[in-house]
Amino acid sequence: MTAPGPTHLDSARGWVTASGSALSVMAAFGTIYSFNAFAKSMAEEFGTGHGPISLVFGITVFLFFGSAVISGRLYDRFGIAPLLIVGGTMSCGGLFAMSQVSVLWHGYVLFGVGLGFGGGLFNAPLFALTAMWFARHRAVAQGLVATGSGLGTMLFAPLAQWLLEIHGWRGGMKILTVIAAGIFATALLMIKRPPKMEMGDAKRHLSLVVRSAPFWQMAAAGVFFTVAVIGSLGSVVTFAQDDGLPARAAVALFTIIGFSSIVGRMALTSLARPLGSVRLLKIAFFGLPVAYALWLVTTRVGGLEANFVLLIIFASILGVSYGGFVALLGDVTAHLFGLAGLGAVMGMLFFSSGTGALIGPPLMGFTADATGGIGLPILISGVISAVGVVVLLPMTRHPVPLPTYVGPPGAQPLPVPAPLEAAPPRPLVPQPSAAGGSNGELAPRMIRPAADALAAAQSLPRATALRDAPPEVFWPVADETISPNGQS
Repeated sequence: MTAPGPTHLDSARGWVTASGSALSVMAAFGTIYSFNAFAKSMAEEFGTGHGPISLVFGITVFLFFGSAVISGRLYDRFGIAPLLIVGGTMSCGGLFAMSQVSVLWHGYVLFGVGLGFGGGLFNAPLFALTAMWFARHRAVAQGLVATGSGLGTMLFAPLAQWLLEIHGWRGGMKILTVIAAGIFATALLMIKRPPKMEMGDAKRHLSLVVRSAPFWQMAAAGVFFTVAVIGSLGSVVTFAQDDGLPARAAVALFTIIGFSSIVGRMALTSLARPLGSVRLLKIAFFGLPVAYALWLVTTRVGGLEANFVLLIIFASILGVSYGGFVALLGDVTAHLFGLAGLGAVMGMLFFSSGTGALIGPPLMGFTADATGGIGLPILISGVISAVGVVVLLPMTRHPVPLPTYVGPPGAQPLPVPAPLEAAPPRPLVPQPSAAGGSNGELAPRMIRPAADALAAAQSLPRATALRDAPPEVFWPVADETISPNGQS
């Protein structure tokens, strides 16, 4: 028989919310990444080099990801609408204010705080929000939201270049402000918070998550990932122009990265169910060192045409890896740690990524200024990405066993003892599902009645299903065996 469950899960309303979230993410990333099209003109006007200009981008992305450490908690408390209103207003205001600056350091504050902190207020919460709307199709829905950043990269970069040629960088930013405001307003009408589901004490759950080894493996990998990737995204256009490419061709590389990131997001998330999202996350990360090796080769190969072909291949691999990693991150987080306090957990992971974003662009820019070439900064990024692969590879593919919470927030957790002395009747036994879990990893099966399941949770080391037991994962009915996808 088919188990009953919350009616909002995998509903049409959820897909509307996911689409609106993708629009918001597109506007946020698009306005931030449009900076790359304006960077060279700004550097010429302010009479500065790669380093100081790249620092504007680095500060912005740092605040964008770093603000997630508080935005996740704010979302868990107030919902998404206030964050989207305040964040969208700050993003548009910061972009417009940047068009008025007379000295570069003003951009550190206006562009950084406006677009960085403003966009960060709703970015991580939108991923957490989408996860709450879905069970069976969670990975694909998360991929749809993450596609927004790829669309922003692909569409806003050439648009910014076109506006630059007609109106200059100041006029271009003013026009982008109006476009972004319209997108944010449309998205606000589409996004809705799902019905509240009781999933345990989020604060205590978060305190346990941050003590687990997989959390720190993901956090460390996120730092290495953003040092390499955000550093590259902040430099690829100017580096390509320094290497002899025309401005439009250099911006086209950025567009290719955006398009291939969309392909990576949708392709890898569609494979998450049969292959497992954790495994695919590692594969996505592994593509980064390969991409940087190709980019480094372009600095050694003569001839602009040969360079451009290799640059296209580099941009495609970088985009797929970047897009796939970002799209899978939310599903992997929900799979490993559960849905309780998901906004806060993802906020902590985004904050760790933000620290890498603060390092990457200035590292690339100042190294290029100091050496007078682009080979060394590319090599450094490749090495850093390889270290990230080494950190992430040993991470478990199974849900992290955490103490079980039963009762209202503040209740004492039920310990998960190491030894199994005696199996209770009708235990909760983890086993692979024929159809796979919502993300293709090992999925437990739950057997009723609830009293037996609770006894199992108190005595079985691997009985983690009741840790927060959201209805979309386990929705048991009397004395029936229910698989995670709702089939008996």
